[in-house]
Amino acid sequence: MSVRRLFAGVSTAAVVAASLSLAAPAMADPAAPYTPAASDVIGVGSDTSEFALAYLADGNAGVAGYNASNPAGKLVSWNATAPAGGAATINLPNEAAATRPNGSGAGKSTLYGAGNKTDIDFARSSSALNAAEKQAGLQAFPFAKDSLALATAKTSNAPASISPADMVRIYSGTVTNWSQLGGTAGVIAPKIPQSGSGTRSFFLDQLKAANGGTDVTLAGTVASVQEHDPAQVQNDPNAVAPFSIGRNSVIGAPLRIEGGFSAARALYNVVRQGDVAKPEITAIFGDAGFICSAAAKPLITAAGFEQLLPKTQGGVCGVPTQDPTTNLATQQIATTTTVAGTSASAGALSLTATVASGSTVADGLVSFFLDGAATPTGTPVPLTGGKATKALTGIAAGAHTVVAKFAPSGSSVFLASQSAATPVTVAATTVTPPATTKAPTKLKSTFKKSYKAGAKVSGTIKVTESADGKAAGKFTIKLGKKVVAKGKVKNGVAKVTNIKGLKKGKNKLVVEYAGSSAFKASKLKLTITIS
Repeated sequence: MSVRRLFAGVSTAAVVAASLSLAAPAMADPAAPYTPAASDVIGVGSDTSEFALAYLADGNAGVAGYNASNPAGKLVSWNATAPAGGAATINLPNEAAATRPNGSGAGKSTLYGAGNKTDIDFARSSSALNAAEKQAGLQAFPFAKDSLALATAKTSNAPASISPADMVRIYSGTVTNWSQLGGTAGVIAPKIPQSGSGTRSFFLDQLKAANGGTDVTLAGTVASVQEHDPAQVQNDPNAVAPFSIGRNSVIGAPLRIEGGFSAARALYNVVRQGDVAKPEITAIFGDAGFICSAAAKPLITAAGFEQLLPKTQGGVCGVPTQDPTTNLATQQIATTTTVAGTSASAGALSLTATVASGSTVADGLVSFFLDGAATPTGTPVPLTGGKATKALTGIAAGAHTVVAKFAPSGSSVFLASQSAATPVTVAATTVTPPATTKAPTKLKSTFKKSYKAGAKVSGTIKVTESADGKAAGKFTIKLGKKVVAKGKVKNGVAKVTNIKGLKKGKNKLVVEYAGSSAFKASKLKLTITIS
């Protein structure tokens, strides 16, 4: 196969209507009768990202695309379906009037097996590789984030929001009228993209996830339509279809995007295993290639999507994979660093930096700078749970300032930050914590002096104290060395329901209150006679 560089001579003047009377602000096929050269990089496939690849090739709204500086080897991206006035077939270097692949699956099928076309170098895809595509050795370069939602006509009988659970009910045929979901009466007309569409594949996965991991059997009323064709929905108040939010935006937002369900996904450019490291391919699709560069970001944004972060910033743009992309980071995470210090002994200073980064815990190193020094004091400290602590000794007594500087790990999604210059004071002598003084206590009891044999020996023990608050803790009652009763003191009182094991005659008892962190222990001697 002859692998090529970037996009073809697609003319911005070739912008045409996307469907019906909608003027699509996007590129069409290369201007007829253009035939790509063998040195071009030629792509087909997904309807979802065809506008994005057109912009990336030839630019948009004054922003240059890749072809502006690479005229000898262009990026050629044929639409999934023929644009208005365009041909149903496409031109390839060695095949005139070739069949136009419609959708992610159809595009990827031209890269391997019986459908392999060596003139085609990449396939646009809005879904990850399936088992057969992995087995064939295909590799996917993620480059943008898209979000899929349900779309209805601007004037629709559908409610303004459709939950994932109701989405399952619609597509399984459990509900058939919008009035069952709080909308206006009307027979629901659910649509789904055509077979082979990456959007169809991704949407079916979302239905399965919303159905507890069980595949949803589509109702007979679900109609298969061309993906992202607003004409299938915009004039029918009962129609509903999965639709790319970005794609809807770039064609002028002809549809109403429903609330309730939205699923983010990566968009890919897929190549053969043997081409994944070729310079022509990496120059376009690789992590250091044009599509993942700052120059490409406004073009991807104009197409309704968000550029994935490059590998150097903790992202995966341009990193080839065979697995679904789960890292959909599109912007780095800002951090805020604060620092505090304490000094418990002469010349010692304990510093703690806290790095806040929203709901995601940052990773990296923190360096501490004393009194405006240009170099840090000691070695950097790794963050653990968003905090870094450093103990310093030999610091002059008195007032100082400290600045904590957070440096994220290499290729991190987090941004660096530093604290304000924060005042700290280093002790001249060791600080001895003040001794804790416990309040003295006295015990009183309500036990009678004598009880008849067999009667319950019950009463209360009161702990009186001179401090504020009520005593708490544990107590025991002993007969010699034997414990005959025990329990807890609450709010200065302990209730004893029965003292067991007392003998006939006089029983000399000792009540012991164990004390607590605030109250001293105390004892009380009792004599109880059993007659």
